[in-house]
Amino acid sequence: MLDSSRLMDKFFQYYRFKKARPFLIGDVFDFGGNRGELKRYVKGRYLAINYDHSDMENVHFDTIACLAVIEHLHAPEVLAVFHEFKSILNKGGRIILTTPTRAAKPILEFMAWLGIIDQANLAEHKHYWNEKEIRALAEKSGLAIKKYKKFQLGFNQLAVFEHK
Repeated sequence: MLDSSRLMDKFFQYYRFKKARPFLIGDVFDFGGNRGELKRYVKGRYLAINYDHSDMENVHFDTIACLAVIEHLHAPEVLAVFHEFKSILNKGGRIILTTPTRAAKPILEFMAWLGIIDQANLAEHKHYWNEKEIRALAEKSGLAIKKYKKFQLGFNQLAVFEHK
């Protein structure tokens, strides 16, 4: 999770927000939302959580933002989280996901080595997802992919899932 004052980390966060903003609708649940930086772009109710998942009980949202988070979880955990997401996502609701591609790994490692981005944050990365795995995650979760796109020269990716 982003907890860094490094300028490049902030830039990457802003860029992810820019990609996610067009898909934000209604009430938003920001999974891994740090200090709630995304809130300024949300028109409805907003809830950010980081580690305490108990806030996910008995609530429903139109949008779930999961920006630069799933790479910090083991792959089997992500499927369980997405099943939870589906249960709190309103019909027609969206999950907005960003995660670095595998091609980004050596670039990010080099940037961390140089001190341009936070090394501790990068060390938490457990899995770099590809498009096929993201589409399989949608299928296994009972969700549909509304949009998939790579950005930042193919080093990052955006997927918008929709509740069927």
